[in-house]
Amino acid sequence: MIHRGRHRYRSHAGIPYGSTNKLGSKLALYLQHNLDIEAGQWDDQSPNNRHATQSTSGDQAAVSGGGLDFESGEGDHYDLASEVTISSEEGFIVFIVCDIESIATNMTILSKNDATHFLQFVAGADDISIKLASTNTTASPSTTNLFHTTSGKFLLTVEREAGGTGNINLYKNGVLLAQGSQAANIGDAEFVALGVRNADRYFDGIIYDVAFIEAGAGTAAIRDRINVYLTSKHAIHE
Repeated sequence: MIHRGRHRYRSHAGIPYGSTNKLGSKLALYLQHNLDIEAGQWDDQSPNNRHATQSTSGDQAAVSGGGLDFESGEGDHYDLASEVTISSEEGFIVFIVCDIESIATNMTILSKNDATHFLQFVAGADDISIKLASTNTTASPSTTNLFHTTSGKFLLTVEREAGGTGNINLYKNGVLLAQGSQAANIGDAEFVALGVRNADRYFDGIIYDVAFIEAGAGTAAIRDRINVYLTSKHAIHE
C-alpha cells in the first residue's frame, strides 16, 4: 500500500538518524521509548552514545510504561555521557514526551548540571524557560495550563530558529502555540543532565521520549514529521 501525507509520516518517518529524516550526527540525543531502558541507564539511540546513567540507586527513576518515572522529592536524575553543545545562532529542536505529576515548582528537562544553561517547565503549568549564554528567556503561550498534571501524556517541542533572531517556538502535541510576545535567544549552551538543574528543580513525572536535533536540522518538514510520528506513536491527540 502506498502511504501519503500524514499516514506516510506515521509509517516511515520516525526519528532514527537513517531512514526518511537522514539526520546523521545532527541527531544529538535520542532516548527512545521502551528501548534499552533500565533504572540505571537509558541508552542513547543517536550515533553519539550519550547514554543517560545514574549509579546511585536512590537517585534512579523507576521504569514505567516504557519510560522513566522521576520523583522530584527523591532527587531522581541522570547524567549524559557527553555534552550536547550548541553554538550561538545555531538552530536546534528538542522533543519530550512526558506526563507531569507535579508542577508546583520549576522543573528541569535538560541542563548543564548547573545554573548556567537549562531548559525547564516553569511552575504554574503555563511557561517554558531556557537559559542560553547568560540569558534566561521565558516563552509564554497565550493559552494557560498547557503543561499541567491534568494534561496527561503530551508532546512538548521546543525549537530555536537558526540565525541572528533566534526565535523560540513552542509546540504542544504538534500544534504551534501562539505567544503574546515572541521569545528569542541566540545564545550558546551545553546540556549534560536529564531531570535536574543544579542539584535542584528536579523533574516530577514520567518521561517517555527525549530527542535533540542540532546543526540546523530542525527544518519545518523534519519537525513536522517527528511531531506527527511521536503523537501517533503515543496515541496523543490535540
